[in-house]
Amino acid sequence: MKLNKLHLLIILFIFTAFTSQASVIILNGLTHIHNTQKGGVVEGSIIMQNMSKIDQRVTIYLNDIEQNCGGKTLYLESDSLPRSLSKWIKFNTTEKVLVPNEKFSLSYTITIPEEFEGEQIDFGSFWGGLMIELAKPINENSQQGVQLNSKIRYCIQLIAHLGEVVSPEIEFENLDFEKRDSSLYSIDMQLKNKGDYMVQPIVILELFDVNGNSVKKSEAVFKKVYPSSCKDFQLILKDIPKGDYDGVLVADYGGEIYGVNLTINID
Repeated sequence: MKLNKLHLLIILFIFTAFTSQASVIILNGLTHIHNTQKGGVVEGSIIMQNMSKIDQRVTIYLNDIEQNCGGKTLYLESDSLPRSLSKWIKFNTTEKVLVPNEKFSLSYTITIPEEFEGEQIDFGSFWGGLMIELAKPINENSQQGVQLNSKIRYCIQLIAHLGEVVSPEIEFENLDFEKRDSSLYSIDMQLKNKGDYMVQPIVILELFDVNGNSVKKSEAVFKKVYPSSCKDFQLILKDIPKGDYDGVLVADYGGEIYGVNLTINID
């Protein structure tokens, strides 16, 4: 397919404008975890920097984060979930223009009430998403009629553990072993957190041959699994000799280790 000069110019212009928007970076991580208790006050900050050569405007607001067991992460209106942290969060501004190379510290305060009403949950993990959004028109005055508004959005996950953290029960769900090509297999699964505290498990699989010898060990990087929520994990297996293997699949998150036994066939 051939592109004329006008199409090529538009594509290059859009790409350049998009990459310039992405140049505001978060310097101190996208997850902030605090341990506190009823009546506690926690303070923190999100440090960002404009790495571009133009001014960048950011807006700040709150969302709730839901990990449903259908494999989706949803961003909902603040204070819409039972364990929403957003109703207790205040920050020092809702909008900021960053000049080139400027660093800015967005301060936030989490104030936990001393008393909870009725059947409100008063222990465990509470969380919310502090959203930082960059919005800049790609070409407001384009003579070619290109007027696209691209937005870059960061979600900073703020998590507060109320009370003494207790290791929750983790459950494996929807285990699926699949052959992808002649030498590549995958194990897909969901982990469900049945407790009250967020965990960040690493999923580990170890395979043993018919003589009980360990032949393969594979890990999936840790992910946050919130209370009563699910998260998808995947392990990739490749270049394993043909045969039958016994496996031990475990979720390790620093507390109790939960695992299941399985048998797989590599053909």
